[in-house]
Amino acid sequence: MPAGSAAALICDTGALIDYLVEGAPDHRRFRRVIDQARTRYVPGLVLAEVDYFLRDERAAMQAFMQDLSRGAFTYAPPTLGQLARAMDVDRRFADLRLGLVDSSIVALAESIGVYRLATRDVRHFAAVRLAGGHGFELAVHPTDPDRS
Repeated sequence: MPAGSAAALICDTGALIDYLVEGAPDHRRFRRVIDQARTRYVPGLVLAEVDYFLRDERAAMQAFMQDLSRGAFTYAPPTLGQLARAMDVDRRFADLRLGLVDSSIVALAESIGVYRLATRDVRHFAAVRLAGGHGFELAVHPTDPDRS
């Protein structure tokens, strides 16, 4: 691993928004952690959510898409198998009401063996157990976590 780089990381929607928007609550913290990761995965369904939430921040979205296109991030569209696994995860953790996007992050993590996650959604991702009993390693502990 190159000097100054950290383990691979999966990026969730809230973390990417904080990373991209300078006025976001934990911009500097997410920027530092995400920039230091040797590989930064952007799940396909997360990309769609980021675009939705940045509809009033088009410059930030354009800059992010340029970074994605040049390989600064690794785009990870879900396979049909991962989508099926995501629906299994959604059923298993029905009480959390994860939904397809969060469940697809679990399926991706299981598929690639990366359990380090940048997220504001501490409530969901601290509670989830992946196949094999793994939990996520939360890369940032947000000052005001999303508790939805």
